[in-house]
Amino acid sequence: MKTILDDPHVLNAVMQEFEIHKLPRILLLKKQVDDGGLLSTAEVDFLKAIYNEITQYEPFVETHAEFESLYINFVNLYRNILDTAMENEQASA
Repeated sequence: MKTILDDPHVLNAVMQEFEIHKLPRILLLKKQVDDGGLLSTAEVDFLKAIYNEITQYEPFVETHAEFESLYINFVNLYRNILDTAMENEQASA
C-alpha cells in the first residue's frame, strides 16, 4: 500500500523535521527524566503528539524494512521516557 512517505520529497521533509526540530527536544526530555526530573503537562503532550505522528507511519515502515529499526528505536525511546517520568513522579510523591 502506498503512503505519502513513498514520495521521496515528503519522506525527506519528514525526516529532516524530525531530526532537526523534534529529536533534539526529545533527547533533552530523556536527559531531564534520566536526571530525576519530572515532565510538565506540555512536555507529555509534546511526546504524545510526536508518538501519534510517528505511529501513523507504521504502514510505510511495514513495507520499507530499512526504516524498521528507526521506528522501533523511537517507540522504545518514547516508552522509556514516559516510564522513567512515571517512576520519578512516584518517587517524588
